[in-house]
Amino acid sequence: MKHRLKRTLLFTLLGLSYGLFSYGFFGQWWNSSLGSLLIIFISYLIWGKEFLKKIGLHLDLRSVAKTFLLAIFVIAGSFLIMKHIADKNKILIVLRDWRSYYHDIFYILNEEIVIGALLLFTSVNKWKIQPILASIGLAIVFSLMHFIFYKWTMIEKGIMGVTTLLTLFFVGFVRNNLILQTGHIGYSWALHFGWMVVMFGCLHVDLNTNLKVTEPVRFNTYLGSIEMLIIAMIIAGLSLGYWIKKYSPQQQATRKSGFGASLTGD
Repeated sequence: MKHRLKRTLLFTLLGLSYGLFSYGFFGQWWNSSLGSLLIIFISYLIWGKEFLKKIGLHLDLRSVAKTFLLAIFVIAGSFLIMKHIADKNKILIVLRDWRSYYHDIFYILNEEIVIGALLLFTSVNKWKIQPILASIGLAIVFSLMHFIFYKWTMIEKGIMGVTTLLTLFFVGFVRNNLILQTGHIGYSWALHFGWMVVMFGCLHVDLNTNLKVTEPVRFNTYLGSIEMLIIAMIIAGLSLGYWIKKYSPQQQATRKSGFGASLTGD
């Protein structure tokens, strides 16, 4: 009973650390990094030596190097795509100071740990949900969360368009697959950070009104564009094809014979 109560308390503290310190609730640019430290420390108290695997931070040096290279590639690609869309919509993208990008690094890390690795690994390893179904299910939740939050809870409210929600679903599916197939959040963090550091880390100004473009409008302008929908669909299709090939019955039999890696790295 004491053990269960302790775990319940620790999981509650982990959830509060994520919710309160990831999104500037207290108004400080460094809050998200404090949240990361709390999440990692509480995870250690819950799982001990296995905590890095549980939260998707069990990366070797090669994976870390690939993560940063992928992040650079995605940042460059994201900027080019958004610049193209922004020009069509008469929007100016302006760089901010380093505090904005520091915040992005850690709030995205917190998201990838809590609503990425923890939910996916729990779904597959504890609740015994098929990995592909866990990936699709969380991608749906990921997409709908944006609709719910921006319609009812966020300061800058707005309605996510259908195209935006579809793009979010496809991107979420790819992100979930990266976590499940590698057993860590490195590549999913790079994908997420590489996009958000441009869309949210930078300032976007409507040249028609000289006003800041709100967060919901940014979502609908960029992720709701036909260009991004097509790109997201292609990447999701490639990810699904890789999944089907890697986890075909023949490959599953090979892994059961002692070859290949576990799906979630456990």
